[in-house]
Amino acid sequence: MSGEETHEKGREGARRAKEWLESTTRVNACWVNPDKFAVEKLTFPWAAGRRQPFSYDLGGLLLRGDLEGRAFYAEVKNYTNSSNNQGAEYIEYLAKCYCAYLDSPKFCDNFMWITWHPFSLNKWSKLCSVEVVLDAVLTHCSYTLGIENRDEAKSAVDMEACIAVAERLWIIVLSDRQETLTVSAEHRGLIEKFDTERGRR
Repeated sequence: MSGEETHEKGREGARRAKEWLESTTRVNACWVNPDKFAVEKLTFPWAAGRRQPFSYDLGGLLLRGDLEGRAFYAEVKNYTNSSNNQGAEYIEYLAKCYCAYLDSPKFCDNFMWITWHPFSLNKWSKLCSVEVVLDAVLTHCSYTLGIENRDEAKSAVDMEACIAVAERLWIIVLSDRQETLTVSAEHRGLIEKFDTERGRR
């Protein structure tokens, strides 16, 4: 697949993920990379400042109930098979989440990984654990901590940040058929109208 095809596939994945999230009526995915005003909100520095900043694909606010008003950032992988390195990409994503949380803890309420293919199945039940977040920080310690040696880096890890990231992680696996079981734009409009009439803005 060419670079342009890869980018197009990524853009399509972000569009589909946004549509599915908003169809739940619990999400306003108002920031989409690379929209002009979204890029700044979705971009964060590596903690060690040794690498170009990174950015998420989507972001916005969660709606209603206990999640009302909480922000989220999402990485979207439009993968449909295992011919990629999604497991390693997820570990790097966790390292990025650690850095994002250290940079802006008040805004990093939720981190979502959205894909169309499961990965790292032998570790599946642990993928949102503190241990895996810690391992990700240490795996990428030159960028997360500015320390080259993994053993030396252990004492520099902010464990409270690792715990906070783990508590905020979501892994969402979608499918083509699942995407058809969504609330239509028309019905979402009725829900929004109802909320507005009830005083929710």
